[in-house]
Amino acid sequence: MKFLLKLIRKIQYKYTFGRLPDYLYTIGTGTFMQPQGIKLFFRTSKEQRCYVTVGENCIINADFIFESERGEVQIGNNVQIGSANFICRNGITIGNDVTMAWGITIYDHDSHSVNWEERQNDNTQCYKDFIEHTGNMIVNKDWSKVKSRPISIQDKVWIGFDATILKGVTIGEGAVVGAKSVVTKDVPPWSVVAGNPAKVVKYTRDNI
Repeated sequence: MKFLLKLIRKIQYKYTFGRLPDYLYTIGTGTFMQPQGIKLFFRTSKEQRCYVTVGENCIINADFIFESERGEVQIGNNVQIGSANFICRNGITIGNDVTMAWGITIYDHDSHSVNWEERQNDNTQCYKDFIEHTGNMIVNKDWSKVKSRPISIQDKVWIGFDATILKGVTIGEGAVVGAKSVVTKDVPPWSVVAGNPAKVVKYTRDNI
């Protein structure tokens, strides 16, 4: 048993965030953060706190992109993520026993207002920031008109490849999201959704 724990810690050390400061993340025992895909990007100033928390016995391949100081990602136990982009200003929570395929995007804000009058200066400001801040285009972005709400993916969910999960969505326990779906509204527990926008196509339990 001691040998196994030493081996897990040794492999775990190799397959983590590398030289990023420890305060940026925490990972549980037996969890592997795959080096070919794991990155943390900060398009804002960093605080000395934990931005990503991952539970035990997970295999994670993902990019975590934070666009505000308050962003946070929490991932439970026994989670497998083949490849995903977490784009976070607010909060993204993944429960236990969740399976996620490759090419998934989880996006907890709109980036821009849908109203032209409220976004007409966005490109000009992005260009200015790009020049003055070495490629960081959102240093002085006006977020006041941009909608942002947390995302919750509950226990036992399975998300197919290339799916997109948008702001404010809760995916209920045991639900399945079909490949290439775009989820814009809450998904009922133990349902299967598919399409753009994703809609319920069936339930996997008779008592729903």
